[in-house]
Amino acid sequence: MAATPGAHGNSTGRHVRFTMLFSDQTTNTREGSSLGVSYPAFTRGGREVSETGAGRARRNRLWIALVAVLVLTAVAFFAMGRLSAAPTPIADSGADAGFARDMQSHHAQAVEMALVIWEKSANPEIRAVAYDIAISQQQQNGQLFAWLRDWGLPQSGSAPPMAWMAGTGRDGSSAHSMAPGGAAAGGMEGMATAEQMQMLREASGAEADRLFTDMMIRHHQGGVAMANAAVRLAKTSKVRDFAALIVEAQTAEIAALQELRGRL
Repeated sequence: MAATPGAHGNSTGRHVRFTMLFSDQTTNTREGSSLGVSYPAFTRGGREVSETGAGRARRNRLWIALVAVLVLTAVAFFAMGRLSAAPTPIADSGADAGFARDMQSHHAQAVEMALVIWEKSANPEIRAVAYDIAISQQQQNGQLFAWLRDWGLPQSGSAPPMAWMAGTGRDGSSAHSMAPGGAAAGGMEGMATAEQMQMLREASGAEADRLFTDMMIRHHQGGVAMANAAVRLAKTSKVRDFAALIVEAQTAEIAALQELRGRL
């Protein structure tokens, strides 16, 4: 899988390695598994934990719903890129361009986080989630990059990150201004700091799995806030529709990650 044009250079090698690793991957599917991976018995603190039939059914329903959302969202993103109308003039400082730039940066860190944990986690559910995030958000970044190119706009703007969201709340609503403490790296909601990313790289085992889920839940919550703002503020229907699909997909992933985090 080629790296997204315009992405940070230090992530290119990781993207290529990710593709090579998956070219030889084989998976075994346990009956009832919705993600096509072999799930071991649940563990907590290194000890196996039995699961009731009701708990297993509830977990399966959650993951089946997540997979359905991701598949439908991927199809919709593909169709949106293929069937969009001829480009219309887009303001360089407007919400459409700002969202396309900032979401690319936001997605790039999510992909990096996903690849870090995929390479070292022994938990098949964590690896499956990381794979889905890396594939889907890399594809979305390609669409966002293409829009800016088609609009005749540079991939980076002169305004600070999230400036196009001025006047919106931390959830993307118009209720209040962005809270000063809501953003981390680069002034973007949900982004991990350099120190947190280093902690993820250095962590191992169950500690790394828990750190990844905690960081990705916060990251997705920030992504949902940004996408909600784009739904409200973007001028073009394709950007609003794209943002709405991100809200739907990442809200489902947050629920799945929270459920998974409770079992780590």
